[in-house]
Amino acid sequence: MNPSELAGACIMTGFRGATLDDPQCRSDIKLLKDLHIKGVILFDKHLPTGGMRNIITEDQLRKLTDDLRNELGEDLIIGIDQEGGEINRLTLFQDNAVSEQLSARMQGAMSPKQLTAIIDPIAQALSDAGINLTFAPCVDLETNPDNPIIAGKGRSLGTDPVRVASAASTIISAYQHHGVRCCIKHFPGHGSSSTDTHDGLADITDSTTNDEQQVYILMTDSIKAGYTPRCAAMTGHLINKTIDPDLPASLSHAHTTNRLRESIGFDGTIITDSIDMGAVRLHHQPGPASVLAIQAGADIVLDGFNAPGDESSEHPAQAMHASLLDALRAGSISQSHIEQSIARKGLLFAQAIR
Repeated sequence: MNPSELAGACIMTGFRGATLDDPQCRSDIKLLKDLHIKGVILFDKHLPTGGMRNIITEDQLRKLTDDLRNELGEDLIIGIDQEGGEINRLTLFQDNAVSEQLSARMQGAMSPKQLTAIIDPIAQALSDAGINLTFAPCVDLETNPDNPIIAGKGRSLGTDPVRVASAASTIISAYQHHGVRCCIKHFPGHGSSSTDTHDGLADITDSTTNDEQQVYILMTDSIKAGYTPRCAAMTGHLINKTIDPDLPASLSHAHTTNRLRESIGFDGTIITDSIDMGAVRLHHQPGPASVLAIQAGADIVLDGFNAPGDESSEHPAQAMHASLLDALRAGSISQSHIEQSIARKGLLFAQAIR
């Protein structure tokens, strides 16, 4: 692979429009194709305006994902946030089991058999739609009941790390059965925070607990033992000053490599939370943030290009790619790191759906 292709392999972004017949959508996808980008994330709502984004009907979505792979390659990762409850991108689907998926809080209280029955139709719907990655389950513990973005939206599977890890394993296995991969989130744990990282950095220095990291230890051990299928992990825009006084986990080598990769032993694909969220966007431009994330040890840097109130017409992929390409040429990001990332993605998406 040439340097431009290597840089593109590190990037996952959002795009505007629901069909390539839309000039804006075609323009965005042409840019991603020119930059060799191999990951996209889909949204139902276009948050800058409140209108529709990528998902309108089931038939439209399937055609869109077929067209995306035709343009960007069969190895394209097509991701979606599909947790259930308030985090449901499939509310327009005809099957009520899909459009009204129960929240993570309710899922966490179920038996493995019940939980599998809940996830099966969701996984089948994603598979049928051509989507091969869901940014779920959320394994943040409901440590702080006043947390606005985790507890406040019912996104946690529970408070006990053993039970949460067990439920997460069941969910991942159910998705895997239908050829859809999962990404657990948000390392090192968003549940204790009092801030929504969509708005700004969440400082967990004084609130984080050992149980929050214990979930990742349990999940990693279960994956290595073969009880849980391979999954990705998402790093959050969460700052713990005892680990890194300056950078959130998503941009921090101390968190991403030293802790998640080396100390905990997670050897799967690592993806950042979206860098268009206020926690990063207010402090870093997309290009420099992308370089920091990959230098930190992430395999993929995500920019959903869908921040509320941000009506910028300039797609961030250009700046992300240019900065990563410069870093590759300067040697501040090694080619071998990206080649290892590509190999990890290959293991994750082996026999993935078409």
